[in-house]
Amino acid sequence: MAAEQSLWHVNDVVAYDAMRELASTVQARLIHLERQGDPAARAELIEVRRATLAVDGYDRAAVDDFTQQLTRRHMELDQAPAYGR
Repeated sequence: MAAEQSLWHVNDVVAYDAMRELASTVQARLIHLERQGDPAARAELIEVRRATLAVDGYDRAAVDDFTQQLTRRHMELDQAPAYGR
């Protein structure tokens, strides 16, 4: 009897973990903006959290797509003048 092989490869695990870490970074920045009084930050924070949890870790295309979305938002937040003040 052959052992069942996982369909999840090491690089998929790394990609999923990187996506989750990036999502945490974006969420932290949104919390910072909310604390500074940005009224839209809370709604976006909730949406990012919901979308992160909805990503199927076994669907590499979904992981990669969401990572790209998070990367774009992360770059936008980096350029926001209010961050870090």
